[in-house]
Amino acid sequence: MKKFTHWRQPKTCLFILLMMVMGTSSVAFPYHPASTLKVKAVVWPITGKVVDATGNPLPGVTVVLKGTTNGTSTGVDGSFSLSVPEAAGVLAFSFIGYTPQEKAFTGPGTMNITLAEDAKALEEVVVVGYGTQQRKDVTGSVAQVTAKEFNSGVNPNPLQAIQGKVAGLVITQPNGDPNQNPTIRLRGYTSLAGGSDPLYVVDGIIGVPINSIAPADIETMDVLKDASAAAIYGSRAANGVIIITTKRGKAGTTSVSFNNYVAADVISSELDLLDAEGYRAQVAKIKGDASLNDVIRFPKDANGQGYNTDWFDQITRTGFTNNHDLSIMGGSEAFTYRGSLNYIKRDGIVKNTGFGRLTGRVNLDQKALNNRLNVQYSLAYTQTDQQNRNDDVITRATFFLPTLPIRNTDGSYYEIPGSNALYNPVAMLENYQNDDLKRVMIGGINLKYELLDGFVIGVNGALKNDNTVNSQAYNRNVLAFRSNQGRTSRNLYQTNNKLLEITGSYTRQLGGTNNFNILGGYSYQDNVDDGFGAYNNNYINGLYEQFGYNNLSGGRGTLLSGAQDYATSYRNRTTLVSFFGRGTLNLMDKYNLTATVRQDGSSKFGANNKWAIFPSFAAGWTISNEGFLQGNKPLSYLKLRAGWGQTGNSEGISPYQSLFLYGRQGTYYDGSIGDFVPGYAVIQNSNPDLKWEIIQQANVGIDFTLFEQLNGTIDVYDKRTKDMLYNYNVPANGQYFVNTITANVGEMSNKGIELSLSTDIIKTENLTWNTRLVGTAYKNEIVSLKNDQFDVGVIRYNEFGGRGLSDVFASQLREGHPLGEFLIPHFAGFGTDGKVLLEGADGTTTTDYTKAKLYEAGVAQPRLSASFINSFQYGNFDLNFQLRGVFGNKILNNLRSNFTIPGSILEGNQLTDIANYQTNYSTNQLSDLWLEDGSFVRLDNWQIGYNVPPMGVFKNARVYLGGNNLFIITKYKGIDPELEVRGDLRTSGDAANRQRPNTLGLDNTGIYPKTRSFQLGVNLTF
Repeated sequence: MKKFTHWRQPKTCLFILLMMVMGTSSVAFPYHPASTLKVKAVVWPITGKVVDATGNPLPGVTVVLKGTTNGTSTGVDGSFSLSVPEAAGVLAFSFIGYTPQEKAFTGPGTMNITLAEDAKALEEVVVVGYGTQQRKDVTGSVAQVTAKEFNSGVNPNPLQAIQGKVAGLVITQPNGDPNQNPTIRLRGYTSLAGGSDPLYVVDGIIGVPINSIAPADIETMDVLKDASAAAIYGSRAANGVIIITTKRGKAGTTSVSFNNYVAADVISSELDLLDAEGYRAQVAKIKGDASLNDVIRFPKDANGQGYNTDWFDQITRTGFTNNHDLSIMGGSEAFTYRGSLNYIKRDGIVKNTGFGRLTGRVNLDQKALNNRLNVQYSLAYTQTDQQNRNDDVITRATFFLPTLPIRNTDGSYYEIPGSNALYNPVAMLENYQNDDLKRVMIGGINLKYELLDGFVIGVNGALKNDNTVNSQAYNRNVLAFRSNQGRTSRNLYQTNNKLLEITGSYTRQLGGTNNFNILGGYSYQDNVDDGFGAYNNNYINGLYEQFGYNNLSGGRGTLLSGAQDYATSYRNRTTLVSFFGRGTLNLMDKYNLTATVRQDGSSKFGANNKWAIFPSFAAGWTISNEGFLQGNKPLSYLKLRAGWGQTGNSEGISPYQSLFLYGRQGTYYDGSIGDFVPGYAVIQNSNPDLKWEIIQQANVGIDFTLFEQLNGTIDVYDKRTKDMLYNYNVPANGQYFVNTITANVGEMSNKGIELSLSTDIIKTENLTWNTRLVGTAYKNEIVSLKNDQFDVGVIRYNEFGGRGLSDVFASQLREGHPLGEFLIPHFAGFGTDGKVLLEGADGTTTTDYTKAKLYEAGVAQPRLSASFINSFQYGNFDLNFQLRGVFGNKILNNLRSNFTIPGSILEGNQLTDIANYQTNYSTNQLSDLWLEDGSFVRLDNWQIGYNVPPMGVFKNARVYLGGNNLFIITKYKGIDPELEVRGDLRTSGDAANRQRPNTLGLDNTGIYPKTRSFQLGVNLTF
């Protein structure tokens, strides 16, 4: 029966009451049409504030009417307001890291709630392989970065959001190209040929492309640094593991969030090149006044005036970024959901570069069968439209003379042909296309069923498709592109990956705080890479503008010149099968033991060594829980950790490296058709003994808290790579058919110490100041590169280039020395003839590089890297910034060496520093004259925000101003000291070139300048 709480007809109410008092047993209610009888439901407003134990407000606390989905969240000041039906009930308050609390109500009013920190909840958020652990029970080296700790500013790639946050994790953004992914090295360079990039695991899905994830979708990033923490992933974990957990729905009221920012990028530093006036002055000084009569290099306009063109200004712009995030989440206790859309459009500061990226994600969580069954569904799609840079455009903008105009009077581009041709960078920029269309689709399901109390069966499955279409076109009417006859091409690269994992886990309490867990599992991963491509060239004039790369058949190249590679295709497949197990034992809140073993089998390796076993062991001792330290306030927490383990590595080598392969090689004359046709021969030696590269790591760590305020972690590690994969030289003597073979021979060592400190310097009701210091000291060494069967010989790399130089290298791979060490001669001055004098082996000076004494002049790898992170909160205002620096490394400034040569003044523009060199200096030479200190301190990011008090439909609102790279302190004379740090082997060129590591600490031409960003944004939740 409905309860009517209000009648619009008071006489009727009085009549009913009188009849009831008189004992009338039945009452006939008068008829009222719906249009005249209205019932208004009464609700009770309940307001209040939620704070922590110290009285500080807690924003984002979920407040739900128990048994319903009616709920809200607290605002920035901890306040909430909720309307409930007129009936006694219970409000439930919950927040991550705090003990849930319930409070009954019997009418409208105010509730002030204090939530206590839940130590157990705080410790359970650490994510490890195939599960979670309480932080107090962790024995390995694991660091976690939460979303609220992410770097402020413009971070289109998730890795940029944690740059500088984790000790031992070096994230380098080598230039300002928005399409350039950061380089990641965790605890140093693991391998040469085996790859050094960490493994990314997103919501249990292994091997997700990191740039396919919107940073706004990430809840936490857990970095597993040592072997004992990462060994559960076995062969995939050699370079460390980064586990990403995305945001998921929460039970309660539906929440909608919209985040938007706009940003502007400007060049943070430029080369100090000569302008037209300075260039003419230097030409007159070096070559004589008569050289200014060269009408090709010094043309004049119709008014008889010379030109002054800033070519870098002509090819660059202010780059704008627009980012939009929209998400919606909610659900009930049994079913939650979260969906999100992200779109970012970022322009590069070099014209015709940049990208637009759309990311969509849906996460669903379902509980059933009395909450014993938990199912997580995830579906993500990313599409990126990318305009790629042409490094030669940047190089030519540096070289092209400032005295030249952009165009001739007839509208054609001004260029200087000849043996020392000068290419117009504007002409190049406006007459090429290099575009990528990238699509990534990932779907996954994770099912866990508690079959018996404590015994959980899990099934994890995922499908991933990753494809890229690269399209290029070059206009042959431009001087720079005549050599390739205006080539156009389309190429498809595609990866399809299947993952299936089955796990079983049993957890048992042994009384008190004692417990153990046993995990066992099976993993199967199948990966297929395939693709095809086609190209053509020699188009009729005008067809570039009409077709671009959209009509390959329009070129005449396939008809005019025979070639074997107008069309190409490939298909590779690898399979990885694994069995793994882990056991953990926790006793008396003092002692923790972890043991892991994984057996991996990969189709990449030889018939004799496809399988390998990777074990690990670790232990922890919480010393502060011992009787002799309990109650010690100066040392309120102290835990000792120690671990050892092995992991495997195969990521850097391609499939089929162990097999005897035939392929196309040369041509032969076929008399039956009267023409030359492709020939086939052996292109790869077999190696049935090819096996896993093994990384063995020992780690000792201490976690501590001093005076209940200063939290710290110190880790010391010894990381050694054994059976290191590399391409070795062999004689083609019948046993071997080609001159190289991939084999396991070498050994590399990385040793380091890591420190992380954090504390609240100020923590009052109105003001908080939290600061963190993260630092790493590190040493690398190549221990061995040969054995009785294979010897790598002398491998030179870091090619020092320039006019008149060839086959000049600044570094060598040497046993007992670090990767990236510079082995170069000492600069002894200039001779009277302008030639470079070098210190000779006999102690005298020489101009002959082959007679110079080479010495160990420095190392490209920094000895120390550190970050200083600060967060402030004052009332509704917040401020945060991060200073990051590296120290002790050297940079060989090859770029500067090529732009301070007076003898080359007519071949290209020069730096203003040319005035400091004698006029007859004309031949460059490798020496420590160009070796500079690469240390720097950079203000990585900064942001100031204001949190608007909740009003209307808005639960939270924040506006902020921020940016990246506000300033840098360095002695380095180049554009920027933060360079590419890959260090792995090259993948193109001849066999000798593919044995060389990519450059380390070498600054050469064509580097996309770094940028300085300024950002304005808003975060809204309603």
